Amino acid sequence: MKRLFPTLLLTFMALSAGAVSAQGTHPLILQDAMRARSDSAAQAQDEKGSVRSHFGATQLASQSELMGLGNVWSVNECCGWTGTWTRRAGSNLFNAQWRHTNGTVVSDTITLAEWNKANNQVLLKRQGNSGTYRATYNPQSRTLSGGTTSWYPAGATWSAALR
Repeated sequence: MKRLFPTLLLTFMALSAGAVSAQGTHPLILQDAMRARSDSAAQAQDEKGSVRSHFGATQLASQSELMGLGNVWSVNECCGWTGTWTRRAGSNLFNAQWRHTNGTVVSDTITLAEWNKANNQVLLKRQGNSGTYRATYNPQSRTLSGGTTSWYPAGATWSAALR
């Protein structure tokens, strides 16, 4: 709302001053409105970039803390799938491979996107289906539990043990 207000205010002022004709908006008014919007958006960032989170919190783990979440994850997923996710050296990318109880094998790439240390929520992205994984990290047991995905049926979960 704070970002939208300067744009709306400038547009309203232009309309009330008669600067907008029936044929369109004057280019300078649009430039001013866009500049005001960009300035307000810039206020939401610090020198390291945006402080926004997918979880709405601001206590995100650093890159080195993300690296501490293990190199090999043993994953139990919904509907008969088990997998092993192996971290690529020095990155937040995992080579993932799953096996279904019927013998089907699937591979994909998983990105560890963020870890909110305030509530221990972890967000991962799966490249092949453009899906997201979410779960709760338990530092004492080095596990992820209560996981959901963007493609599972309602109520289905996943979990992982981190090594």
